[in-house]
Amino acid sequence: MSELFEVNAAKCLKCGACVRDCAFRALRAEADGLPKMAFPDRCMKCQHCLAVCPVGAVTFDGRRAEESVVTKGLELPSAAATENWLRTRRSVRRFSSDDVDQEVLDRVLKALGNSPTGCNARALTFTCIPTRAAMDRFRGDFIKAIENHRDGTKLLPRWLAVPAIKLRNGGEDMFFRGATGLLIVSSDETCPGVTTPGEDVTIACSHFELLANANGISTCWCGFLGLVQKEIPELLEVTIGIRRTTPFYAILFGRGAVSYPRGVQRDGYANIVYRR
Repeated sequence: MSELFEVNAAKCLKCGACVRDCAFRALRAEADGLPKMAFPDRCMKCQHCLAVCPVGAVTFDGRRAEESVVTKGLELPSAAATENWLRTRRSVRRFSSDDVDQEVLDRVLKALGNSPTGCNARALTFTCIPTRAAMDRFRGDFIKAIENHRDGTKLLPRWLAVPAIKLRNGGEDMFFRGATGLLIVSSDETCPGVTTPGEDVTIACSHFELLANANGISTCWCGFLGLVQKEIPELLEVTIGIRRTTPFYAILFGRGAVSYPRGVQRDGYANIVYRR
């Protein structure tokens, strides 16, 4: 079993870059100039030491520098391309019946492990319903959970009851818009070190939207699911095993059945305040 932090003494320049970039001072330089993990209890496993080493002399938790993406010469979206994406992205609410390619979906979901989390807690779970067949089963379980919900103090609100009846009767799917896939990002708030569970979930959802769109997958944020969960706390616990207290958000995805020849105009909506 490898140690958490290892350095190739033959390659190390003894430049101190890894020691200086360790935000929690877990590393220190020894008398001979080589870096050492002096305080492993302080290490947040951010891998900055692995990333910052100019010659790739660091191995962190078994991860070798030569297996990392090299930033020099790496093709990245330009500032203009990134801005164009933001201006033209759309929430798609009309999906085709075709499933998303599983290989593409796997690649996108694995890349989400790189989404930042508060204090690098990395306590996120990506629960994915990937196909139309699986979504149809989930829709059935969803409606059953609504119908089986019993609360003697109040009736289900109209905004929930009416769409549920329509969906049960084979009508309009206002909850899931006919999407062939659903991603639920949840955070284990009970995990030690989790300080920002809600923010962690939102950031990961944003990154999923970005990566999905870049791979030709249309998306729509599914706030409806959170609203239903508030009315029926046991909903996700019954349907897919997510605890009722767990912070989560959901995004619909699939092959879009609509395209948009142009973006919208929202620059004027930015409320910008400079304080100099």
